[in-house]
Amino acid sequence: YRVIAIAVPIILQNGITNFVSLLDNIMVGSLGTEQMSGVSIVNQFIFIFNLLIYGAISGAGIFCVQYHGTRDQNGISHTFRFKLYLNVLLTVLSIGAFVLFGDYLISTFLSESSTSGDIALTFSEGQAYLRIMLIGLIPYSVSQVYASTLRETEHTVVPMVASVVAVATNFVLNYILIFGKLGLDPMGVEGAAVATVASRFTELLILVVWSHRNTDKCLYFKGVFKSLSIPPQLVKRMLLKTLPLMANEFFWSISMTLRNQCYSTRGIDVVAAQNICSTIFNVFSVVYMSFGTVISIMVGGL
Repeated sequence: YRVIAIAVPIILQNGITNFVSLLDNIMVGSLGTEQMSGVSIVNQFIFIFNLLIYGAISGAGIFCVQYHGTRDQNGISHTFRFKLYLNVLLTVLSIGAFVLFGDYLISTFLSESSTSGDIALTFSEGQAYLRIMLIGLIPYSVSQVYASTLRETEHTVVPMVASVVAVATNFVLNYILIFGKLGLDPMGVEGAAVATVASRFTELLILVVWSHRNTDKCLYFKGVFKSLSIPPQLVKRMLLKTLPLMANEFFWSISMTLRNQCYSTRGIDVVAAQNICSTIFNVFSVVYMSFGTVISIMVGGL
């Protein structure tokens, strides 16, 4: 019963997120192959960032579930602050890398020998999408800190609700902004990026407000920012767990991105096709990936 109680909200959250991502691809794809390819290329690099964040919170999450098992509220607060500091650092470094090298990274997916599609249009659409998406990296990284801490302490419903509201916001704003509904001018891929960023801030707002208004249920959030320190020995132990996980996620995501870059030499159409296949695969991977998260929570709490 406990496994199902934890698993169902996580499965619903991931399922809705991936299904809406599929609908997003359909809407962006209706604009044209170049637009979809530009968005897909940028999302390859956002994918690397997302997995870096996942690796960062997973390492500290091992300690968080153990502290939860022993009801050590101060320990959970320390792991929360560690995840927050590390995620903010990774976000700043990633934004700097995208600002400095974003154009070059996009161009690596565009082959001059390609006979299909407009390369210049794909490049400009990717640039426009990336500029706006950089803003969304900040709320995403912070919301993952809150959501992971809540899940690791068996408060799985709140992250699910926040995610559902966020994806609903994303879907509605996508429809309005991409196609120019309610009297607005069509924004195309920029509208898709604005919708995604707005949904990130929506998710973060829900998580932050609930967490700090329910400190009776989550004692570790009570006065969590009154002290910004973390015991040095604990930082060392968490880094020893976190850095290998981050390296694993980073190198795997890099390898997947390089593989897709090799496919991209076949043409812009192939970039769009790869994006579609990846999205459909994620939809059907929801259950087993969600149960992996549940098992880690259960084992850590023993």
